[in-house]
Amino acid sequence: MSDVEMRKLKQKRTTERTKTTRFITAINEYTEYTPLDDYKHYRGRLQEMLDQLVQLDDAIQDLLEDHKYTFDVETCEEYIDSAKRALLKANQEIGRRLASSATNLCIAELPSAQMSA
Repeated sequence: MSDVEMRKLKQKRTTERTKTTRFITAINEYTEYTPLDDYKHYRGRLQEMLDQLVQLDDAIQDLLEDHKYTFDVETCEEYIDSAKRALLKANQEIGRRLASSATNLCIAELPSAQMSA
């Protein structure tokens, strides 16, 4: 692969890292007042970005010289760990809210006269 192709891959990865960081920051700044739909949306977007980022990382690392490989892997792992922590937070909050909603459901019993009718 040429230097031009490697540079293009790295530029694309920089763009994906920027988007990933934006979604991580958004999730980490959410509070109990953040709408559930926002959690779901940003969780999905972050997962998409993480998947793309991992593919780019793999493509770049396959082409790196040995002395650059270790440093690149360490940097990539920091992004992956941050994204996975944010995904975990989003998943936990979504689960908590859905469980709370289910608990708040009230199933009313029909009076016995209405049931036999």
